[in-house]
Amino acid sequence: MSNVAGFTPLMISAQLGKADLVVLLIDNKAEVEATENSGRTAMLLAAEEGYDEVVQALLNHGAAIETTDENGQTALMKAAYRGHEEVLRILLENGANAAVTDNAKRTASNYARLNNRIDADRVITDYLLEHPIDKNSELLSKPSVTHKIPEWFLPSREIRKEKDPFSFGSFGKVYRGRWLNSKVVVKCVMAESEKEEQAFHREARIWHLARHPNILPFFGASDESKPYFFVCEEATNGNLMDYLYRLKVDGRSLVWRKLYEAALGLLFLHERGIIHSDLKCNQILVSKDGAAMLTDFGLSFDSADARGASETLGAVRWKAPEVIRKIDPSMPTLQSDVYSFGMCIVEAVTGQVPWGDLPDPVVKFHVSRGQFLPRPKNFRDDEQWELVKVLCAFDPSNRMELSGAVNKLEHFAQEELIQERIAEYNEETLSELRL
Repeated sequence: MSNVAGFTPLMISAQLGKADLVVLLIDNKAEVEATENSGRTAMLLAAEEGYDEVVQALLNHGAAIETTDENGQTALMKAAYRGHEEVLRILLENGANAAVTDNAKRTASNYARLNNRIDADRVITDYLLEHPIDKNSELLSKPSVTHKIPEWFLPSREIRKEKDPFSFGSFGKVYRGRWLNSKVVVKCVMAESEKEEQAFHREARIWHLARHPNILPFFGASDESKPYFFVCEEATNGNLMDYLYRLKVDGRSLVWRKLYEAALGLLFLHERGIIHSDLKCNQILVSKDGAAMLTDFGLSFDSADARGASETLGAVRWKAPEVIRKIDPSMPTLQSDVYSFGMCIVEAVTGQVPWGDLPDPVVKFHVSRGQFLPRPKNFRDDEQWELVKVLCAFDPSNRMELSGAVNKLEHFAQEELIQERIAEYNEETLSELRL
């Protein structure tokens, strides 16, 4: 029995969120897969309205999870477009396929982003990251071949950038702007060759999957027309070196706390087989809330990707010896990232680039011959300098695991905080004595 629009009592109950009534109707032989005039089932209606209890009840009673309406949209797509995060979690945990596309070749993630549902998109992405060995695993290691619109795609019509850029680079220009109602940064990239286009797509794919508090939030990218562009959050506190310098002027030091946060971001990448391969302190930005975040994945790649060993672009003084050697150079690895992070520690602690004013060719000469940089005066603590040495061991197999470095950095960060609290207490005590 249905009304003129094709709605049955079960569909109406599902659309209104009446979970108990839904169960009662199913127990009394209501047809679970019946569709209304536009092809929606009770499952699609409940997902669209965000009723997680109804969705779970329908699943418990055998409702099909991949049923589509006349537009080819699944329950996952309906929930993603409306931003119903709990419904998304339930559907994904029950086997919903995030790679399925509708008649317009859009996935659930596309629909979340189309409606500016950033948190909903993160639910989908996080699930894919946590379940890399299911039917969605191919999305983690290569561009999707099942649909034309990538998960990271943003229509250029949704982006409004300011007239003048606020930053320049060899890659292009960076603008402030808006994506729908959100303030964003728009990084325009001049991808002139096929190789540069591939690098752009690789960066977009990796950045889209890299959702972590210590990685610069990525909203999407566009390759509709040139210049291509990335859209991300603005790190209003600038890069790590500038941030630490401003704090130093104010009499504060958060060096080890920020390095610890950056290491957490790098560990997140490494646990997913992603190599940054261009680590420097200007690739560590600081959010408005003071969180250190990794950025610039222009040289990043998944360790499963086949890139040539000769591709060793980037700053020499942060590079591992095996990467910059003239004879049989190695392609970047997780271990070479560890070396580069050790050099980031040197940079952050000293306030200068590794090896100081030495020209790049001289640095390369020393590193290629196994000569390590002299201990800077800023490293007064032997344990802290020892950390740098084990991260930057010339033999990659002798380098400390990044997880071990994270533990060390956490210890140094806690010590730094304790010293700051002691200094504050002493200052307050002196102020009271003066009174």
